[in-house]
Amino acid sequence: MSSNSESNNEAAPLPRSGHRWATISAIRARTMIIALCALGTSLWQGYTIQKHNRLMVQPILDEEINTDADGRWESYVLNSGLGPAKVLRVDYRVDGKAVEGLGDALKALGEPAECYGTGSLVHFYRVNQRQQVLRTLDKRCAKTSDELKLLLSRLQLTLHYESLYGDKAVLNMFGPEASAP
Repeated sequence: MSSNSESNNEAAPLPRSGHRWATISAIRARTMIIALCALGTSLWQGYTIQKHNRLMVQPILDEEINTDADGRWESYVLNSGLGPAKVLRVDYRVDGKAVEGLGDALKALGEPAECYGTGSLVHFYRVNQRQQVLRTLDKRCAKTSDELKLLLSRLQLTLHYESLYGDKAVLNMFGPEASAP
């Protein structure tokens, strides 16, 4: 009989509520990890999309100089980027010294102002838009290639501009620190 009573005690199953709780907690933990990974992926994707969008509207201002066979010339700023550019300010220098504008720059260079047409550089540039900087008005203001190089090497214009996203950039025109070759 004593062996019968011992076997009855072993046969009674114990409730397994602890095992069930461990399973539910593990499922919740895995769900939380998956949710955090999804959130992290979404945040990273948003960051990369914003970075891509900034690149898709990046303006690039360049300078363009055209010369004629008779010695007349003209210079332009053009936006060859993918987005608009807002010029915030222009710094003018002649022989390294700051001047107020193109009129003062021409005077400092010893050039007659009535020989040149000038344009306003501080404004909003659309994509593929170009704006006149300087141009000769007639043949009496013509320059040989060497004279033009000397004139433009003494003059430096620095355009400070920004994109739609506020990313700032600089274009150095003419002079020793020119952005273009």
